[in-house]
Amino acid sequence: MQAVPTYGRNLIQTLDKEFLADCVVFCAPEAWEIVRGRFPGRPREVAVPRSMEQSVIEEQIRAMPSAQTVLGFGGGSACDAAKMYAWMTGARLILVPSILSVDAPYTKAIGVRIDHRVRYVGEVVPAHLLIDFDLIQQAPPRLNRAGIGDILSIYTALWDWRLASEQTGETFDQATADRSRQLFDRMVRGAREIRDCSEQGLRLLSELFIGEVALCEEFGNSRPEEGSEHYFAYCLESITRKTYLHGELIAFAVILVSLYQEQPVDELIEFLREVGVEVRLERIGVSLPEVERALLALPEYLKQEKQLPFGIFHHRGASRDSVRALIDRLGGLYIIRRE
Repeated sequence: MQAVPTYGRNLIQTLDKEFLADCVVFCAPEAWEIVRGRFPGRPREVAVPRSMEQSVIEEQIRAMPSAQTVLGFGGGSACDAAKMYAWMTGARLILVPSILSVDAPYTKAIGVRIDHRVRYVGEVVPAHLLIDFDLIQQAPPRLNRAGIGDILSIYTALWDWRLASEQTGETFDQATADRSRQLFDRMVRGAREIRDCSEQGLRLLSELFIGEVALCEEFGNSRPEEGSEHYFAYCLESITRKTYLHGELIAFAVILVSLYQEQPVDELIEFLREVGVEVRLERIGVSLPEVERALLALPEYLKQEKQLPFGIFHHRGASRDSVRALIDRLGGLYIIRRE
């Protein structure tokens, strides 16, 4: 079962007042400032997730009042925190993303961190998923444009999957791969609308998330959409313990991993420029030494994270020489130049 979004404007006013008579809210502060004046009710508590470390968010939820409904206003953290509350307490879940930067509002699984490593726990489907254009279009365009990251990753993920089929005998489902590639191509065709964060572009992002999540759930895992680009991002996050704008980090990682896979990157870079997604290292908060550290750490990281399917770094590893060669190839691209 998957959430079916409702599209429109001022959608909070359409909710059954009974849902909001006994509720708590998890939010991003900026999102709550926008909606609080027209929120039709008085929540028992309005909370900002202190951290998505599982132990921290569980402790925060246990200290909150019980309620029949929990609402999530914001990005991935607010939505995942609300999902966690619903899973732990049985409360009705309503998600109102204020940005479309990640696919978290569309997935049943709850993304948390354990010792700064990504883990997925529980499953919960919202009673309502409201895609409110009034709310989302008030966010900085950069945040919504970053939503392309979890679709762009199809480019490197499908290459990894085919490699795994050749090297390990893992089954490669061509029909599933074709459907995944169709999502990627649809995203590329919609670059201008996504850049403009128009209603059409935001609806496109939403529909791409729906398609990607449905495809992965149908297949049984995230193989059609996630590969070594995500592994690099996970490893970097575990090393630096920093928080990044997920879609921008993944977009950079797709370029990086595509080079390691020896795939063409010119069209990817042209698309990223057209859609206006930032991948320059200094702009996304990543240093070149951090990139090198994460690349060199990846082989050992993947030995520990055995649940991650076979990809290019399982196959080729990452030696100092290969990492230096990869960094040199990056040097010819605008993404690591200083202005």
